[in-house]
This record gives sequence, structure tokens and C-alpha cells, in this order.
Amino acid sequence: MRKSILVALVMAVVFAWAMAASAFQLEFHGEYGTKIQTTNTLGMVGKEGDVDWNEFAPVDEIGKQDLDDTWAELQFRLWTVASSDDGNVKGVWSMEYGTKRFGEDTSGAGDGMAFANDEDDIEVRLMYLDFQLPYFCSENRLTVGLQQIDINEWLWHETAAGIKNYGSFTVGETKVDYQIGWARDADSIDRNDTNDNDYWFAKVDFELKELLKVDTFDVGAFFVYANEAQNHIQPWWVGAEVNFAGYKGILFDLDLIYMGGDSDLPGQDDLDAWFFHGTAGYQWTDQLKTSFTFWYASGDDDNDGDIEYYNTIVTHTYGSIILFEDATFDDGWYASGNPYLDPQYGFFMYRFRVDYQATPKLNVAAAVNYMQLDEDVEYGGDSDDSIGWEVDVYADYELYKNFKVNFAAGYLFTDDAMDVFAARATDGRENDADDMYRVTVGVSYSF
Repeated sequence: MRKSILVALVMAVVFAWAMAASAFQLEFHGEYGTKIQTTNTLGMVGKEGDVDWNEFAPVDEIGKQDLDDTWAELQFRLWTVASSDDGNVKGVWSMEYGTKRFGEDTSGAGDGMAFANDEDDIEVRLMYLDFQLPYFCSENRLTVGLQQIDINEWLWHETAAGIKNYGSFTVGETKVDYQIGWARDADSIDRNDTNDNDYWFAKVDFELKELLKVDTFDVGAFFVYANEAQNHIQPWWVGAEVNFAGYKGILFDLDLIYMGGDSDLPGQDDLDAWFFHGTAGYQWTDQLKTSFTFWYASGDDDNDGDIEYYNTIVTHTYGSIILFEDATFDDGWYASGNPYLDPQYGFFMYRFRVDYQATPKLNVAAAVNYMQLDEDVEYGGDSDDSIGWEVDVYADYELYKNFKVNFAAGYLFTDDAMDVFAARATDGRENDADDMYRVTVGVSYSF
């Protein structure tokens, strides 16, 4: 026994000495969250046959299927960063378990999150090396592997496997950030089909706050090209963004994106679509802020040979608890991947929001939305574009350091376009959409 203890102590000392001598740093981080949701309609429902899973159904039941539901879910993320003391090299690895519902069968064998769970479905979210390049400027780095791609929150903000060169330099009082890279979405090794789905991207940002003596003033431009990447179309996107804050309480955030390109689909030749987002706000006090948000995603309802509906790459949309699960934390279970219900119809959002920090630990917010489609939804001779009004409330309280209790609730007063969605989803049996609500309560911890 004494010999075993002595060996263990010697190994611990040797390991500690090796870590000290190796001159590297090791960090662990995590984001854990669990929440419970209830709603009178699941909204997006799947139906057997040829009907798309993403058919919107604003009714509380379809046939014998009751869409009222209460469920619990969790998402756990854990990542580690190993880096050299001089910061020239670092490696990042991240895992995620989630988003999984209690009792969900994810293994295909009847197990999943059921009792006596033996779930092994763990997702690799990040796995990359990041290192300094010894030329051009002091901040010039290369990232290789599965990494976070952040081009624009309304176009591409997710992980992807690829190679990215990024860095920054200063011109006078202006800091310039840049990134250029390549990512592969799908790889074909079939000798009869070697067309791989590739994305090339470039972005430049100008940080002008020192020049204008404000808290924030960033101006950016970006370009993304996709080769055979989205169902036989070759889209490209060009966009600009502006973010400003710090002058007499005024703040605004603007994004403008144009999607062009070519299509191999029969009867569709060119891509011609637009997206615009604008948020203007005012910081009344350190605790109180108001803001108004508008966004527009173009739709397409004709057969003129052009694809005119705006299409994203991979992102998440927030701004509606009902439609986009803008809830207690980002779990991805029902967060929209696009700023619309259906790309064919496009989308308008008008949103007024008030944020108030009631205490150092308690934040509350309320919002009123009006939403409509860019093009009418049609079914059985009826058509309309008005989705309706939505009221949302939010609160989060930091009970302990980095541990929060979260709450979100929304109520949507459905309008005529939702009646058409209801009739379409029920094959004409229901033509009066239910008002919809969602309530979410959760806890989250980060370190």
C-alpha cells in the first residue's frame, strides 16, 4: 500500500514538472442548460407522405394528433483550449450533447433519453488548430479544421470544416480586421460524381471608433460564393453591415445582403434576392434601453425564370418566441435556420422592444411584433400575407455567479395568413388558426 502511494506521488510530481516544462496553457469552458417548455401548438409539424416537415400548422390538433405539449430538454457543451505560452499556437476541441428532450429516442434502438439511459450521441462541435503566420502583420493567423464561421448573423454564423486566414492591422486610427477562407459542406468520392460542395468567403471590417471618438462604429463588407452547394444552384452573396453606439445614447445596427448566382433547375435561370435588417435604439439610462427592429427577406411567387427568395447558408434567427424560439437560451431545437417561415413567401418583421436591468442580477424585457409575409400564402382560393401581432416577455436572474434562472413567454394573435396555413395543413378541415402561446422556464450555467 505504501509503495502504491509512493509511486502515485512520484508520478504526480513528474506530471506536474512535465506540464511546467512544456510551456503551454490549458483551459476548460462549458455551457450547460436545461429548460421546460409548454405550448398550445407545436407549430412546425411533420406529416407522412410527400408533405414537407416544415409545413407551418397554427392549429392545436390535426386529425387525432394533439399538438398541445409540454416537454423538457437539455444542452451541454464542453470545450478545451490548449495553447502555447507565447500564444502562437492553440488547439480547440468542443463537444456537445443536445439538444435532447427528456424521453427522446435518438439512438434508433428505443433508448435515447428514456429511463436507464445509455445514450452515446455526442456531437463534435469544434476541432481545429489556430496558429500565427510569421509574415504580413503582427496579427495574421491560420485556422484549420472544424471551426466557427462568422460572416453575418443573417447569412452564415455556424461551425464548418475548412481553412481560414484572419488577422488585423492598423491604418492611422482605424483598425482593419480581415478573414478569407474556404469550407466544404459535402465531399464526393464517387468516380461518377466528383462535384464537391464548396464555399469561398472573404470579409473586411473597419473599426472607426477611435477616429470618431465613440464606443462602437464598425463598418464591414463580405462576399461568399458557393459551388453546386444548394440543390443545383450556384449562389453568391455580397453584403454590407454597420454597427454604431456611443453618441448621446444612440445606437443602430444595419445589414444589407444581395443574393445572386445561377441555377441548373428547369425553368429557373438566375438568382435575384434581397435581405435587409435594421435596428435603431436609444440608451436612456444605464438600466433602460428601447429599440425598434425591421427586417425584410424577399419571397418569390411567380414563374419568371428567376429565383427571388432569399436563402441563407447556416444561421439562427431570433426575434419571436413563437416562430423562432427566441427563448431562455440557444438550444437549436426549434430556432429557425432562416429569417422567414418559408423562403417562398419571404418575411417582414416590425418589432419594438424595451430592455430594463432592474437590479444588478435581474434583467427583464418586453417586445411587441407585427409580422407578415412578402408574398401571399394561398390555399383553396384564399390568400393573404398577414401573420399577426405577437407579445413577448423575458427575464433572467443570476442566482449565483454564472448561474441564471431564465423565463420567456410569448403570445401570437394570429391573422388571415395563418388561417390559410391552418387550412393547408389540415386539408381544408380547419380554416381558423388558433392564437398561439409558448412559455419557457430554464436554468443555465457557464464557466
